[in-house]
Amino acid sequence: MDSRLEQFLAQKGLFFVGKIDRGHSSLVFLVQDDKAGKMVAKMERADSTRFKMAEREAENLKKANSVGIGPKLLAKDLKARIILMEFVDGPSFSDWLFSGPDKKTLKKFVEELERQAKALDKIGLDHGQLAGRGKNILVRDGKPVIIDFEKASSKRKCHNFSVVQGFLFRNPNGTIAKKVGEILGEAEASVFSKGC
Repeated sequence: MDSRLEQFLAQKGLFFVGKIDRGHSSLVFLVQDDKAGKMVAKMERADSTRFKMAEREAENLKKANSVGIGPKLLAKDLKARIILMEFVDGPSFSDWLFSGPDKKTLKKFVEELERQAKALDKIGLDHGQLAGRGKNILVRDGKPVIIDFEKASSKRKCHNFSVVQGFLFRNPNGTIAKKVGEILGEAEASVFSKGC
């Protein structure tokens, strides 16, 4: 285990559970304490070429949290380049979608995801990675939780809502759009695709 992580966990009274992911610029770990339970520690890799990843993610996540979006930022140690956040227990959006939620459940999910995208647009925070297969959207109790604000920016023009609309409804070759259309039906998907 990296000495930075070891020291951070000792200071916070946490213990290591396991590695969740290895990204281009960070390592993500599942950690725990006896009272609060599971949490996520995200540590900037020593060989990262991205400048100030921990600062940016902490700042962006705090901004998203201000409107009730994303996992809660619990702590940060910018000297160690580590942030601690709430653990979101749930599958990725694509895994959940292809498990076959019913129409009513998916409709509520889409409405909430669109609401969150609009809220991020309103505060001027462009996530930057909401398209594709929705790997930065987890599903907890049938509701979306947007994660991974490392590449988010308050300096870019916001496109969260249009990006969500695009990958859910407007990409004719996308597996996500096809599955959403299949579950919601053409008429319902058409209403959503117009931003209603």
